Amino acid sequence: MKKIHAIAHTHWDFEWYFTRQEARVQFAFHMDEVFEALNKNELDYYLLDGQMSIIDDYLETSPGKEILIKKYVTAGRLLIGPWYTQIDEMVTSGESIVRNIRIGSKLADDLGGVMKVGYLPDSFGQGQDMPKIYNGFGIDSAVFWRGFPSDNDSRYFYWTSNDSSKVLVANIKNGYYAGVDLVENDDFLNLSEKITTNTASNSLALPVGGDQRAIDHKLKDRLEVANNILSESNFIIKESTYPKFFTSLAEEPNLPTFNGEFIDPSDSKIHRGIYSSRYDLKQLYDRLERRMTYEVEPLMAIATHQGIPEKQGLVDNIWKTIARGQAHDSSGGCNSDKTNQDILHRGISADQLSISLKSYLLRKLSISITEKNQPDLFAWNPLPVTVSEVREFEVSTLNAHFTISTIDGANVPFDIIYQRKENAAVLRRNTEEMTNDFYFITKISFKTTILATDWTGYYFQSTQSNKPANELQLSNDIQNDFYKIYFENNQLTLITKFNNNSYSNFITFEDSGDEGDTYDYSPAFKDWILDLNFSDTNSVTFKSGYFNQIMSINGSWDLPMNLSERALKNKTGKVNYQLTLKLIQNSNIINFNLKIDNSVFDHRMRLILNTQLTDIDNSYADTPFGVITRPTEDKHLKDWNEIGYHEEPTSMRPMIHFANSHNKKASWSFLTLGTKDFQLIGKSFDKMAITLFRGVGFLGRPDLMRRPSDASGLQTKIVPTPDSQLNQELSFEGGLVIESKFNPIELQNKHRQLSQNNLFYQNQIINRFTTPLQYFMMNPTSSSVIHSQIMSVENLEVVISSFSISDDKAGYELRLYNPTDDLIEKPGRIALEVACNIAELDLNGKVKKFIESKVNTIELSSFRPGEIRTYGIMPIK
Repeated sequence: MKKIHAIAHTHWDFEWYFTRQEARVQFAFHMDEVFEALNKNELDYYLLDGQMSIIDDYLETSPGKEILIKKYVTAGRLLIGPWYTQIDEMVTSGESIVRNIRIGSKLADDLGGVMKVGYLPDSFGQGQDMPKIYNGFGIDSAVFWRGFPSDNDSRYFYWTSNDSSKVLVANIKNGYYAGVDLVENDDFLNLSEKITTNTASNSLALPVGGDQRAIDHKLKDRLEVANNILSESNFIIKESTYPKFFTSLAEEPNLPTFNGEFIDPSDSKIHRGIYSSRYDLKQLYDRLERRMTYEVEPLMAIATHQGIPEKQGLVDNIWKTIARGQAHDSSGGCNSDKTNQDILHRGISADQLSISLKSYLLRKLSISITEKNQPDLFAWNPLPVTVSEVREFEVSTLNAHFTISTIDGANVPFDIIYQRKENAAVLRRNTEEMTNDFYFITKISFKTTILATDWTGYYFQSTQSNKPANELQLSNDIQNDFYKIYFENNQLTLITKFNNNSYSNFITFEDSGDEGDTYDYSPAFKDWILDLNFSDTNSVTFKSGYFNQIMSINGSWDLPMNLSERALKNKTGKVNYQLTLKLIQNSNIINFNLKIDNSVFDHRMRLILNTQLTDIDNSYADTPFGVITRPTEDKHLKDWNEIGYHEEPTSMRPMIHFANSHNKKASWSFLTLGTKDFQLIGKSFDKMAITLFRGVGFLGRPDLMRRPSDASGLQTKIVPTPDSQLNQELSFEGGLVIESKFNPIELQNKHRQLSQNNLFYQNQIINRFTTPLQYFMMNPTSSSVIHSQIMSVENLEVVISSFSISDDKAGYELRLYNPTDDLIEKPGRIALEVACNIAELDLNGKVKKFIESKVNTIELSSFRPGEIRTYGIMPIK
């Protein structure tokens, strides 16, 4: 007898073609029906979509309902969590995923208990690291729909990660709405047989629900009818839950095992084009998660160490906003314009909050340092590794000319990147009545060395020099110890000094039509692909200093204004651009910055890196806690339509922090600060294309070139999204690294270096508007902030993922991981300023086991391939 577990649920998109506010209204009344159905025993169980954000919003306006929720959750009848929102797994950082589950699990536990199932029924692809993330939260089962290849011929299986983590999976191949037929149709035998494909299991899952679906009050009646009809068959249907189903499924013998990511469109649409939809949103939320991970949380840890009270509520508030923006539709940008406007405004608010929190901590820490001779500039290093690098500082001085010295009195050479004159005079309607009060804002750059979780200081001294020698000087190229870049014959040439190779035209751009929608890129039916070079450049400048070599190209590209012009090969549109490349002393990162004014429609623009690499079969990119190898082309790229794929299995690939192509001789990596889509192209895959943005004008379109059949999203209604054309000023940042070997650990370190900026505070009163908070009065701490390192991780051979205050506020959390498939035998050591107890924590911040007691140092044990490890550092007070 095959038992069908009928699981009553609703799938509640956080936002989509409707806004969060519209969904909240519907959900408030929906919950009345939920409570009624449970109270009358019309339903034994009900699943609230595995995410807590909708409940969080509900309780904000209906706090009195918390008692009812707790009642049914505690009884095991209402199932909630573990997620805060159902993320897009492919472009969300590991720390964002961890925070998402952590916040969701805590909220669920506070309401009676979390459902320990990794429930993502509609995310557009499944990331390879999810089993290890789930196991880190004590979750050993998962549910998903999209992405699993039909070639694998299985419905229930074990899914493993490269660290040997394992979860039992139900792939709901017929969708989370399959059980609606149980309620609305009478062909129960056909439904039962449909969900038995690709499995011999006697335990079967049948989700009964759908998008924002109301309660099915007659479910028990329908089950009775169904079981009467099926009485002579081999099926019986019972109300159930996913935890009960997985308990039964785990008893099944001979379930297969699979590993890796699942982004195959054979059974369902996967929408790889969303990696580049609404780039402005992706850039904003990427910046938020980087600032929180690399700057705000570790600064908060230092602040608590120095006696400043933590403000975890502010931190959690920002992470909640990030999580809301990384729900699968929200992250994809495949929404109505009014919904995307809401996502943008929420992100801007969180951006301001995170900047304010960072600015406050830097100022509070700095003004509380009481040296005999107070430094003028304080530079901070919030992470537990010593840094020695060139940094930029924007400072305010009374004089245009000055010198800089260290606390020890050593002269500090520096470059002036720019300088402007400002006036602090009291404003008057008649400017002639103003008493001028001039000062200078100068962006400078110099090398600083700062111990782990510590600070250093610098002094300024005005000089009378007419022209400082440290201004950047005009030159004919830019170069450092690693590269030389010059402009000749309207093209950029790169020389890599480690192998003395020359790459002519190493950076170009490509513009093509996009007749897709917010879900998917699709080529125009009458396309005209344009190779964009620098033949119409207005100006090219090279400026060289001791630490910085900066090149700027200003120009414009003539482009088709729209698809109609593109079909006729006309170009009346114009896009102005400024490309800036920067080399920094002792760094092998080529800093990339492009600013454009996008005024044309329905097109895709890509950065093209001409790698000249040969023998390329795979591309590489980082994942939340690892690295993935993907073939340059899908094996079904040529026959996908004939064999019934739902869309073309395009070779566009997602990345989080970097994309890479390499062979035995050289490695090319692009470090991204917002772009999420790349592809290896060219006859021999000797070019790396980074999608900068796509401009499209509809939520969904039918019958696309690479996605035939119905429109995605809403099949019967056209929803224009003119905002998604991104007709605005856009900026793109990142870095290019070319070296002899591919080293993902070092690439993550370089990405972290690119991500951190403005970690300083200048002690001055001439400019009260360096930050909005600078105008406010602030008292120093009651006891002086001193040089007092929390810890230092030395000889580190793995990746620092995060450093923050521990969940119980009694110490600190340090998360490290090994992104490779190799054993790392000597990953490093932790040196502590005071004796600490050391524990290994799970991803929820709970103690798994104590490792050491009352120690000042600990040698890190070897890291298995792909291992994530979280240390709890607990000072003995």
